[in-house]
Amino acid sequence: MERNEAGLVSPGQIDSLLKLRLVLLFTEYPWLRMNVAMAQQRLRESPWAIADALDELASAGLLSRVECCGQPMYRLTTVPEQRLRLEHLARSFDDPQRRDEIYDLVRATHQERRFRDMGMARMGMTGVQEFDTVII
Repeated sequence: MERNEAGLVSPGQIDSLLKLRLVLLFTEYPWLRMNVAMAQQRLRESPWAIADALDELASAGLLSRVECCGQPMYRLTTVPEQRLRLEHLARSFDDPQRRDEIYDLVRATHQERRFRDMGMARMGMTGVQEFDTVII
């Protein structure tokens, strides 16, 4: 796996299939701006899951968030380095073999994220953003 995919597909960045689908959608249509309801119509996922995924992608710097008419609208990041990495991920996803590798990496990352979240909840650390920074 290329370092670009490995860096993007990590806990707190692209760590679920929903986030991968959202990032690929925004990368395919870089001019696209969507709110949660629009994304829900396109992806047919729970609006709560989509809202969480969009917020997390924006917090990770992969999407930009702006307020419009009292609700957040999302679009692809304008940071050139991030856009290049996302475009590279999208090109890699076009190759069927690489696509399978990316799916496997996202699934493994999702499991890692769930494990970390369970560990933090068990230790009563729900407010900690990054598990790796906690010294026990």
